[in-house]
Amino acid sequence: MTAKKYIDSWHTVFKSQELDKLDKIIADNAVFTSPVVFKPMEGKEITKMYLFAAGQSFNMDKFKYIREVHDGINSVLEFETFIDDISVNGVDMIKWNNEGKIVDFKVMIRPLKAVQKVQEKMIESLNSFK
Repeated sequence: MTAKKYIDSWHTVFKSQELDKLDKIIADNAVFTSPVVFKPMEGKEITKMYLFAAGQSFNMDKFKYIREVHDGINSVLEFETFIDDISVNGVDMIKWNNEGKIVDFKVMIRPLKAVQKVQEKMIESLNSFK
């Protein structure tokens, strides 16, 4: 199977911004690596929480994927957005299993001001889960 076959499910769920829809596309053993947290988070629930918080943190009206590269079971999606007045450029690196579920999701962001702004917004969003 190839990542290109599975990527539409990510786009559909991402655009919906509905937390429960993430259940269908994230594997139980998923790992999430954030640009603002030191170590990867392991497990479906924490991966869902961080992905949902990221969606809440980004300015979704201006968020857009500008490039996609798929190779085997891996997808790399470059994105751009603005948070407040800070331009954010980054990539989502996704690894899929044979069932079309995400097993690894890594986010990288640039420049430094964008990383700092994302961290600020992620903390606000994650605090809403408490």
